[in-house]
Amino acid sequence: MSDKCSYPEGMTIKPDGIHELDPCTYFVTEVHRNVDVYVLKCVNCGHEEIEWERTPDTEDEYYTYK
Repeated sequence: MSDKCSYPEGMTIKPDGIHELDPCTYFVTEVHRNVDVYVLKCVNCGHEEIEWERTPDTEDEYYTYK
């Protein structure tokens, strides 16, 4: 796996003036239905993370791109 994408040295793009735009171009590789999703927030700094967990009726769909 190669290094994460990046903008040219010294270049940043902040569409809202605060948050930096991710330079990667993404495509869907997996879809999981009937899962539990948790949005977690740090009690100290407020940073948010997202986690998910399978349920007994989870359905999985996988995509392959070249």
